[in-house]
Amino acid sequence: MNTPHTDLPLDVVLARLKEAAALSFDDARPIPPEVNHSRAFLERERSTIFTQEWICIGRADEVPNHGDYLTHEIAGVPVFAVRQSGGDVRAFVNACAHRFARLLSGETGSGKKFTCPYHGWTYGCTGDLIGAPYMDMKDGFDQSAHSLRPLHAEIWEGFLYVSLADKPAKSVNEALKPLADNIVGRYDMACYQTVMRETMVWNANWKNLIENFTESYHVPMAHGKTFARHGKSLTDYIVGEDSDHFGYHYAPQASDEGPGAAHPANDRLEGEWRRMMIDFCVFPSHLITLMPDYLWYISVQPLGTDQMQATWGVAFPPEVLTDVADADYDQWLADFKTYMDVANDEDKPLVEALHRGTASPMLPRGVLHPIERNLWQFTRYLSGMTQG
Repeated sequence: MNTPHTDLPLDVVLARLKEAAALSFDDARPIPPEVNHSRAFLERERSTIFTQEWICIGRADEVPNHGDYLTHEIAGVPVFAVRQSGGDVRAFVNACAHRFARLLSGETGSGKKFTCPYHGWTYGCTGDLIGAPYMDMKDGFDQSAHSLRPLHAEIWEGFLYVSLADKPAKSVNEALKPLADNIVGRYDMACYQTVMRETMVWNANWKNLIENFTESYHVPMAHGKTFARHGKSLTDYIVGEDSDHFGYHYAPQASDEGPGAAHPANDRLEGEWRRMMIDFCVFPSHLITLMPDYLWYISVQPLGTDQMQATWGVAFPPEVLTDVADADYDQWLADFKTYMDVANDEDKPLVEALHRGTASPMLPRGVLHPIERNLWQFTRYLSGMTQG
């Protein structure tokens, strides 16, 4: 979709973003609309953010055993992460070292060896080439010199991250240590067990979903069928500290029993944390709603200025799953998926409307609500990463 912002020169877009990021929060305005529609800025994001930062590709418990793998795509680069025999996880570019055919298809799978469907080159879980049919016909061919291209991989609080950078500026665990130590670590997200994984494509810029998720101002109006039922008052929300790596806000729900509250067998959480919801974003594109009785995460990727892909999943703590009888599990899971589908259906038209609205060359000045500080933090992050 062409808009008045589509072909703006990059320096113009960067200048407007820098101006917005320089404002104090008291004077803050929404993210400049140009950054959601400029083709040049999208390319800038790919080169300065998505090829340099840590991107969540899923949950570590989705690859529990040796040979289990997850595939994903980051900035147009197909990647996969696979559990090693020693228990760690390694990541690679999902392309054969021969002529670069896609090695693995599908989102998940398992195998001790991976064979390219094109010419039969076979790799072990370590990425080493262990078989190359008929390559003995090539003089001097060194099999050991043609491994898969490795990538950096880390696990933080049960989430699996991959970076395309040759040398990431910081490890995930180092960058997010304050978030774990001060806020989310008490939940022990690593013990939550993943029960579903879905992918959706929306006609909006990837940042529109980040904007939507990082503020709960819209929840009472937009999520009457789902999240608003937890009964959290907007006056109870607390927005966390400013960070170059994350933003979060949290609020307690009214009841310490029922959905949204800790299970009686939960011995990790105390006091009001037993009914506390935390929404946070690990910059640039990992979104998490964390509750005492479940978590919902989304990992967002741009497909263009006007289209994005979101991979999302849900995980539950073990004490919650223990209460679900085997005979009831399928229906219980189907009911929860319906709940999440309704929540997404509540958000989708709003996120797409935000994208369409920001396409206009004539807009009001805009303003942020006090609990939209995370949106201001994200604007500052974008500017800091893309200015060069």
